[in-house]
Amino acid sequence: MNSYTLTAIVILALASTGAYFYGTKKNRWIVSGLTRELEDLLKPMTTNYVNIGGAIGYNFAYALSPPYASAKGTITLSPRHSLLYLPFSLLIGIRDRFFVNIFTKKKLRGEGHLVAAAYLKKANITGMDQMERREVVKDDKRFVLLWRGADLAADLEKLLEALPDSSHLRHFCSFPETKTLFIHCVPHRGTIRGNLEAIYVRLPGFVTKENGKFPEKEQE
Repeated sequence: MNSYTLTAIVILALASTGAYFYGTKKNRWIVSGLTRELEDLLKPMTTNYVNIGGAIGYNFAYALSPPYASAKGTITLSPRHSLLYLPFSLLIGIRDRFFVNIFTKKKLRGEGHLVAAAYLKKANITGMDQMERREVVKDDKRFVLLWRGADLAADLEKLLEALPDSSHLRHFCSFPETKTLFIHCVPHRGTIRGNLEAIYVRLPGFVTKENGKFPEKEQE
C-alpha cells in the first residue's frame, strides 16, 4: 500500500467519523425540537417513544385529554450520520418526515383529504374515484381536495389557507371509520410548529356537532 492510498483511507475514515458524530447530533437535535413542539401543542397526559435504528428516528404514542383520545406517529430522518449513504438517500428522495394520527372518540363529519398534488399517487387513498374533488393552488403549489360523506371542501380549503408554510404539507386526512385525523408533513429547518398549530386549531371543524356546537378543547 503506497502512501497516497494510505492517506486517502485515513482522510476518508476521519471524514466518516466526523460526519457520523455531526449527523447523529443534528438528528437528535431535530427530534428533540419536533417532540417538544408536539408536546407543547397536544399536551399529552403520558408519552412513549421508541427509537428506530439509532439516529434514523422514533415512533411515539401519547395519551390525550378530551375531545381527543390518543396520538400515534413517526418521525424519520435523513441519514446525516452516514457520509456514504447520505448522497444516495438525497437522490432517491429520502427526507425528514413527520406523521401523526390523532384519534378521537367523537364522530367525524366525513372523509376528507388535503393532499399535495405531487404526492397524490403516494397517498394511497382508497376509493378516490368515488370522492368529490377540487384542485386549488397556494403559493404556486397545487393541492387536491377530496371528500365524501359530508361537504368538507370549505373546511379543507380554510385549513390550507391557514398554513404558514403549505409547501411542506404532504397530506391531511379526516377518516371517520377509525375516527382518525392524520397529518403528514416535512419538517422545515427542524420545525413543524407553524403548520401543526394551524391544523390543530381547525380539527374541531371536522368533528360532528354536539347540541349545535362543535366540541371545544378543554381550557388549561
